[in-house]
This record gives sequence, structure tokens and C-alpha cells, in this order.
Amino acid sequence: MPINTKPNVDLNTRYSLAGSTHETIDYALYNFLNDALNVYCTTNAGFTKVPVIFSIPERAYQVKNQNTLRPNARTLNYPLMSISKESMNRNPTNRGRYGVGIYPYFTALGGGTLDIARIINQDKTKNFANSNSIRKSASKKDKNYQTFPENNKEIVYQTMSIPMPSFVEITYKITAITDYQQQMNQILQVFQNFTSTPGVFNIEHEGNKYEAFLSPDFTIENNAAGLDVDERKFQSNISIMVLGYLIGKGDNQEYPNVVVRESAAKIQIQRERVVLGDEVPYHIGKKVKYRP
Repeated sequence: MPINTKPNVDLNTRYSLAGSTHETIDYALYNFLNDALNVYCTTNAGFTKVPVIFSIPERAYQVKNQNTLRPNARTLNYPLMSISKESMNRNPTNRGRYGVGIYPYFTALGGGTLDIARIINQDKTKNFANSNSIRKSASKKDKNYQTFPENNKEIVYQTMSIPMPSFVEITYKITAITDYQQQMNQILQVFQNFTSTPGVFNIEHEGNKYEAFLSPDFTIENNAAGLDVDERKFQSNISIMVLGYLIGKGDNQEYPNVVVRESAAKIQIQRERVVLGDEVPYHIGKKVKYRP
């Protein structure tokens, strides 16, 4: 008898088809700082949001496209937070659940190494089940038997596989720059209180989730105590390490990141004598020809 699905059960499953690259990890950290933390501080224009930029773009680009960061086309407008990538380490001890690298199998058919999901192809499995039911009818051609319930063992599966991920440790430096000490205090207080001890939190982008660690050491750099003629500013550096993974080779990937294959429902092997039409050698009790 068929296995009935319980009512009010969602059988839909969603998977992200986007690969994980260096840019994906960068976006994940940027989105966390810009959207999740959403840092504000007091300025001359009121309680405003602190802009977050990834590194420092070219000055000509900022003047034309981000003129709020350079109001006088020369110096940056503070307060401001900048993200820069400091180092990258492919630690062999951080290999995830896979001890060794696995080479893609079926390379000629599109690559793929690790199976991440498997579902039943309903249409092709139904065809096998209906065909077996029809053959059990008296005439072996009665289509009214095609929906006859039975335990079908000829099932076609669709399997999704991805390349072997490469695990990396990326260290970012978050630089916060303000004009006043009050603004710096408001920014640092957010970083020191949004997570517990130790400072571990998750960041994500396009369905990819990474684990990040906040360093407990905050470096303070400012020139407020000096009498030099440099621009007065308060600066703090915050270090964040992200445990990321890379899937595929990015734009250099020859095959898609997610490969979908179908399994064989059954395997039939014919004998060579049947194919060539040879007769059975003389033997008492044997048929004249091989059975098909």
C-alpha cells in the first residue's frame, strides 16, 4: 500500500544555488555591520547613522558617487567605519567534517563531489509504477490498472551535489574614525555589548552562513593630546576573524556549483547470445533459442 503523507506537511525544500566566494564573505560582514548592528551616533545633524564602507574607494569615485563622504572633495566626512581585509589563512586543522580532499567524480558529466540533497523524481517514478501495474493486468495492456497501488521499488532519485569546500580563516580590521570622543564612545559601546563572552556571532549572505569571532582587544589611536597641526580625529581598530568556506572556483569554474543528477531505477544486462541471435547448443530439455 502507498505511504500517505500527513496533512499540513510542507514538502517544499529550498536550497541556495549561490556559491561561496571571497566576495560573499566580504558582503556577509558588511551587511552585518551596516544592517544588523546599525550603529548611530550624535553629530551636528542630529542622531545619524554611521556610514560603513569596504576599504577606501578611489577618491574620484567617492567625489562623484558618494559625495556625502567627501563634502569638500578632499577630506572624509566623519564619523565613519571602514572594513579592510588584513590576512587570510587556510588552516589545515580547520577542515570541517571532511578529513581529506575529495576529487570530483563523474568529471566528464559535470563535476560534483558532495551530495547535499536528494529528492524523488515523481514523474519518472510514476511511469515505472504505472508500467509495472499495467503488466499485472490480464491483457497486460489494460491502462485502467496504471494507478493500482503497490510497493514500487523502481524509484528515480534526483541528487544535488556541490564541489568540495575549502575552509579559510579571514581576519578583517574595522576602523572607526570620529571627530569627537563622545561619538567614539557611542560606537565602541555597540561592539562591546552586542555579543557575550567570548565574542562569537554568525553572519550570512545569499544563504551562506559563517561564524565570526570578535577580538577582545580594541586599539585606540588618536592625536587629541598632541599640539601638532594634523587633523584632529579619534580612531579605533577592531579585529574580527571569520571562519569561511569557498565553494567552487568562482568565475573560473568550468561546471555549475550545484549539479543535479538522476539515478537509475533498474539495471538490465542482456546476454551477447541474445543480441546476436545464436541458438542454444544441443542439450536435452533446453529450448531451441535463448529466451529474450
